[in-house]
Amino acid sequence: MTEELKKGTPCVIYAVPPNVDSKTWADIQSKQIDVRLKEIEVEREKIKAFIDLAREGMKSLKDYYLRKIPRATVPAYILIATIVIGATILTWLDKVGGETFAFLMGTVVGYIISLLAKHT
Repeated sequence: MTEELKKGTPCVIYAVPPNVDSKTWADIQSKQIDVRLKEIEVEREKIKAFIDLAREGMKSLKDYYLRKIPRATVPAYILIATIVIGATILTWLDKVGGETFAFLMGTVVGYIISLLAKHT
């Protein structure tokens, strides 16, 4: 037995069996091809439905998170990032001490943790 037959994979047999006339055999092969084409079409429809479902889910999540996050949160994050970047540059240039930088980072981390606690 060939590997395709062992796995149950449909295949086209080109030799006509001796007990079947060629016209009947051609009809059988044609119908097998039609069935395979319909299977492919069903798979395409399933994939399309899954993609539509995923898009709808992502849209719902986006709407949920946009409603959940207040409008003032994004500018607050930008302000915090600016302060952290500025303090990092000043510490790197030895204008601010390492203890001051560590205190600032601890404050920022505490603020972020408190924000996360409010959103959960």
